[in-house]
Amino acid sequence: MLLVASAASADTLDILGPSAPVPPDGFPIALVRRDGTGAPVAAQGLSVSASGARLRPGPEQAPLRTFVVVPEPGAREGRVTAEGAGLRAEARYVLGPPATQVSLTVEPPAPVKGRDKEARLTVRMLQPDGTPDDSGAPPVLRANVGRVEELERTGPGTWRARYVLPDTRYPEVAILVALSAWPHPQSIYGAYGKVLVPLAASVELPGRTEPNADLSATIAGTSFGPVKAAPDGRFRLPVIVPPGHSVAQIRAVDAAGNVRRSRMDLALPPTDGLACVLNPQRLPADGVSRARMLCATSDAYGRPVQDARVTASVRGGTLSGPTRAAGGLLEWIFTAPSTPSAEPLRLVATWPERGTSSREELPLWLVQGPVASTTLSLAETVVHLGSTVAVTVTPRDASGQPRPGAVVVLRAPVGTFSPPREEAPGVFGSAWTLPPDGTPGDAEVEVHAYGPPGTEPARLRVWADGGVLSAGVTDLAGLPVPGQPLRVGGEERVTGEEGTVVLGPVRPGRVEVVHGLWPGLRETVHVVAEGGPVFPLEPPLARAHAERTVRLAPSVPVNVRLKVEGSRVTFWMEDASGRVLQGREAHVSLSAGQRGAIEVKDGRGSFQVTHDGPVSVSVADVATGVTALAEVRP
Repeated sequence: MLLVASAASADTLDILGPSAPVPPDGFPIALVRRDGTGAPVAAQGLSVSASGARLRPGPEQAPLRTFVVVPEPGAREGRVTAEGAGLRAEARYVLGPPATQVSLTVEPPAPVKGRDKEARLTVRMLQPDGTPDDSGAPPVLRANVGRVEELERTGPGTWRARYVLPDTRYPEVAILVALSAWPHPQSIYGAYGKVLVPLAASVELPGRTEPNADLSATIAGTSFGPVKAAPDGRFRLPVIVPPGHSVAQIRAVDAAGNVRRSRMDLALPPTDGLACVLNPQRLPADGVSRARMLCATSDAYGRPVQDARVTASVRGGTLSGPTRAAGGLLEWIFTAPSTPSAEPLRLVATWPERGTSSREELPLWLVQGPVASTTLSLAETVVHLGSTVAVTVTPRDASGQPRPGAVVVLRAPVGTFSPPREEAPGVFGSAWTLPPDGTPGDAEVEVHAYGPPGTEPARLRVWADGGVLSAGVTDLAGLPVPGQPLRVGGEERVTGEEGTVVLGPVRPGRVEVVHGLWPGLRETVHVVAEGGPVFPLEPPLARAHAERTVRLAPSVPVNVRLKVEGSRVTFWMEDASGRVLQGREAHVSLSAGQRGAIEVKDGRGSFQVTHDGPVSVSVADVATGVTALAEVRP
């Protein structure tokens, strides 16, 4: 919500910023002051303050005055006030995520092993007033035992899944943890929750007592039986054992009415009392991107443990925590390292007090960033019309490493390129075939490289270039995400192969771009005046470009190739497609020195040059007179 007030001056003052709930890690705003004609002027002589947040100076963008608003921990809203020169403006920003709780319920609430195979799990994202919220991503679910399957949305902020009980027969506690990320699926922010589900076990207690005695058992205050023992004293007593109760009180009554009581150790194994969920599970190796791990605990009986001493570790990156999160969960924040890894990192959480079974190991993959630069090389700088030339393209990421999987597009004013093929990781080859007819002269060969495409939308960017507004969607690593629906006013747009889409010409006013599936992923852009400025000022999505100038020469019947390695010269003849021609007669001459005997192998001839200084070597195809020259420095 934006409030603006003006005093005696004809000038006006506005605060530009987001129009929807904002993330807790900060967001940009700008002050714009307009004179009586509505033209923007320098926003100087104003005092700016904030409540519930801190202000940092933003980048220079005259005549605007920009700031970054960093909310205080735990704040649910922030206010920014600007005043001076008889002007005053105030803006209020609601902090997300809108949902503050994830509610999990299981039906039946206490499944029994040996009787139930599965239970229905319902997950609800709730706002503080208890109403459903539909702005978050689908919940990430994890169970310490058993598994969660077939998650599907059944209504606003409501999801349903099957919880399949584990195959084990002993009683234990299932801990189900859920995290719904906001404003996009790869965010560390969002609502979370847990549910502890006691899994009792329906078993038959075997044993031996007095022949024909009546046997009963009491477990956790519940009695079972009686059953009559066989003539040899053997019995099997059906019972239901709840988790945490490892002793049964046995009562045996013989035929004479004598009662004998005993304790039976049920010999239950140690169980797992720890469940953790991690989001996101893929991060760029940039030294700053973060993931969030939440862990829930339970004692053997299915009761939460508020003071559980859970430890976590990882080899690579940094891990901070634990901190106590609402609902009795423990929270860690992982920051990615700046160097990539071929194998996933593993975040390991343990709870030694509950035994070795209480252990979680969550994989986290480090992914490479998008193409940031590219190189283009050709086998020849002089290219004959009618020939085919090898072209090599090497896209690289921001750290200079070759980028496998990139998309490579080649262009030239004449000829055609074969589809680029990845010949080695991050190295692409193509064949440029030129027509036999054409005009000799200089030609520009261009390459455009981007990607590779991502799949999970995480960032939405809007920028102005050449008087046109465009939008782009990327994942957390910056990889462009194609096929993403965007809403702009009343219109729908979809990002193309490069993850971008043109929105239209730059016109004064506010432009709201909202992701069609994740409404929390949005960008508010303000065009302050005709021709700009545009706030916030964003660069276009990364794309790499390179070009090479080559000389187009008239077509020739053959090409004579020379390769000089020290004092040795190798020559051969090729047709227009680059195929080596066998049995062609060649004439070799030297400007000075001595030539050794010519050795011929696979259509290629080679010889040694002997001289004290540089030597010019010419090789001519006798049949056509086509000649190639090279300098040799023995």
